[in-house]
Amino acid sequence: MSQITGCRQAAATRLRRTPARRPSPTFRPSPADRPDHSPRRAGRRLGLVGVLLAVTSMLVGACAGSGTDDGVTIVDGGNTGDNGLHGVVPADRQAEPTLNTLTDVNGAPFDLRARTKGKITMLFFGYTNCPDVCPTTMADLAAALSEVKPDVRRQIAVVFVTTDPDRDTGPVLTRWLRQFDASFIGVRGSFDQIQADAESLGVPLEKPEVQADGSIQVAHGSQVIVFSRDDRVRVLYLAGTSVQNYIDDLPTLTAERSGPEPRT
Repeated sequence: MSQITGCRQAAATRLRRTPARRPSPTFRPSPADRPDHSPRRAGRRLGLVGVLLAVTSMLVGACAGSGTDDGVTIVDGGNTGDNGLHGVVPADRQAEPTLNTLTDVNGAPFDLRARTKGKITMLFFGYTNCPDVCPTTMADLAAALSEVKPDVRRQIAVVFVTTDPDRDTGPVLTRWLRQFDASFIGVRGSFDQIQADAESLGVPLEKPEVQADGSIQVAHGSQVIVFSRDDRVRVLYLAGTSVQNYIDDLPTLTAERSGPEPRT
């Protein structure tokens, strides 16, 4: 299926699906948190390397606008319904990267596999000045994690890699992520390193562009990539995934010892 939407529209869709009893009350964007972006380019399309995740087409989100109705094309493809999961299940399960060229919010060397060993890892690429899909996705994950049983919650790690490292310093990332959940892990590095890691996972990422008016435009894929305990991709969640979908799926994911056998 395909859907034409912009980041703000995708975020609104997700919010409409959110249950009434929604946690994460601490997230209240202040004027300082709001983006200073220029209008997004109408009909912008970003291609995804489907071979890497064996998904024909996936989600592309361009968090680059100031609220116009112009959007980007979102295409949802791949296998769904595996084990009742609500995301896109890739045919080939790519290995989890180490991201060892990046650092944590304190500037210490980072190793994704070591930091999340034994847990189900939910990885997202975004930035703190994102107007819509980034904060909404983090709020939805926080809401879902606060609803599942504690033994399920303990087995989940959420990792946020900034796509705007010049502005997202360690303190900025820490402060922003704490609005959602203090356990969320922030990761940063040089843009070139982040872009290489993102694109190796099939997540498109364009360098932040400074516009004539001084605003900054950023375009990036907005899927949540989930890795099983065997350090391989298990499922992909696209923008618009509801809090209830996450609540339903997380117990299934944590109950799996390592994920399904790779498909041939």
